Amino acid sequence: MSQYNINLQPGVPMRQQAAGRFFMVVSITGTDHVRLYFDVRGQGDRNDEEILTARPGFKLKLTSNRFDSVLFQADAACTVSYVISDNEVDFDFTEGATVEATVINPLPLPVSNDRGAPGNPVYVSGLTYEDAPATAVANAGPIVCGPAAVVVMAANPNRKAARFCNLGPDDVALGGTGLTWAARCIVLGAGDVWVEERGANIEWHAVTDAGATASVTVQEVMA
Repeated sequence: MSQYNINLQPGVPMRQQAAGRFFMVVSITGTDHVRLYFDVRGQGDRNDEEILTARPGFKLKLTSNRFDSVLFQADAACTVSYVISDNEVDFDFTEGATVEATVINPLPLPVSNDRGAPGNPVYVSGLTYEDAPATAVANAGPIVCGPAAVVVMAANPNRKAARFCNLGPDDVALGGTGLTWAARCIVLGAGDVWVEERGANIEWHAVTDAGATASVTVQEVMA
């Protein structure tokens, strides 16, 4: 493998007499592309391969013949760095690269520091906040529930899991703010237990049917 540099003037073709099967443009300084003409053995003076817009990273590999020379031409003054070899080679074109982006709206960019808390888990493939070990379990005494919803567990961003047990005697419904028996979804009979993990950090309410009563105990698993 050999690496070369060639300086081009606008519109002036320059030929590199170097034979090989593999060609690659490593870099171009002064413009974004060049034109290339490859003379392939057995084809006389004919330019057998012509590339009009060869940019950095461009590769050409011949499988049955070898080229004897490469003709370069550019529309602007530039310097081309390239490789000629009989074997296929590669370069890391991403090393030291920069990315430019145009941000349309909004400005300034909003920044939110609400990720990574129990209420907003950070999800990485194969690893979530739930994988982290708990630090404590908090138990609370029974809470009397009736037809008017009451708070059975206050919001806590450091809570990993919430557990609710209905001691009875009647059914009880669990839910969020504004919960009514008519809008019940999670219903616990006497002796039933509900374990909540995805919504453990929020405030939880409990309510019974008209004329009913229930006693609810709760348990918190803390981060």
